[in-house]
Amino acid sequence: MRDAKRFEIRCPVTVQASNGQNHKVKVQGVLHDIGVDGARVALEQPVPPGTKITLFAHFRDPEEQVTTIRFEGVVQCLQEEPRFQIAVNFQGTGRFLQKQIVDLHPLNVTGADEAS
Repeated sequence: MRDAKRFEIRCPVTVQASNGQNHKVKVQGVLHDIGVDGARVALEQPVPPGTKITLFAHFRDPEEQVTTIRFEGVVQCLQEEPRFQIAVNFQGTGRFLQKQIVDLHPLNVTGADEAS
């Protein structure tokens, strides 16, 4: 059961998951909500529960610059319908990465803007 408040925020994310020894897989998606203890994310492909991940949330400011925040976490559950969604429990705090001026490619995750 979640104790911390979650905030509904839509922004592009990249999830990096370890898929065996020295092999990392990157999956694109959209952040649905986030709080101090975790987040819910819609992804283009599934990431199984128990997987240790790094979540990169790409926030765009009014000047169109992107700030990326990195979170370490563990996937708690996977919902496969109507799209792949994972619930992530953060392991520690987020870390700001340098501001990036390059634009992110728009993501098209089916149903990402629908209410949960």
